[in-house]
Amino acid sequence: MFALFLFAQGTRNEGLESAFVSLFQEKGKALYLVMYILALFFSLLPTYLKNRTNANYRSLGASGAVSAVIFAGILLFPNIKIGFFFIPPIIPGYIFGPLYLIVSHFLGRRGGDNINHSAHIWGALFGIAYLLAAGYIFSDYNIWQGFIDQVQESFK
Repeated sequence: MFALFLFAQGTRNEGLESAFVSLFQEKGKALYLVMYILALFFSLLPTYLKNRTNANYRSLGASGAVSAVIFAGILLFPNIKIGFFFIPPIIPGYIFGPLYLIVSHFLGRRGGDNINHSAHIWGALFGIAYLLAAGYIFSDYNIWQGFIDQVQESFK
């Protein structure tokens, strides 16, 4: 939830919600809310389908939707500095994102930690796909090209 707060509101109202309003004008807040709500569903769907016959399996939480918010934020602000609870290293989002997905994949395969890593992965992928689709439909701004341009700018 702390990550949701940091990405959604940010500091000085420069978070993802404000970016959605800038990008999508009057539809921004609604599109942001729809992304979060849909991510709650879509991030848990693969886990549900895999475990629907397992009466002992339980999964509850919003971490998949939070992953959608974080990865949509990374897509819009790839050079944002991200770390784990102020523990170094603090790295750019475009590096953190793939590393996070790789680590989540391996931890999910290993299992035994009672964390639904699949929800994190699917939530992240949903956040990226949703933002790209919303940008294509509701905005003239090319989100993917903006991401690439910002990453390239960081190497100059």
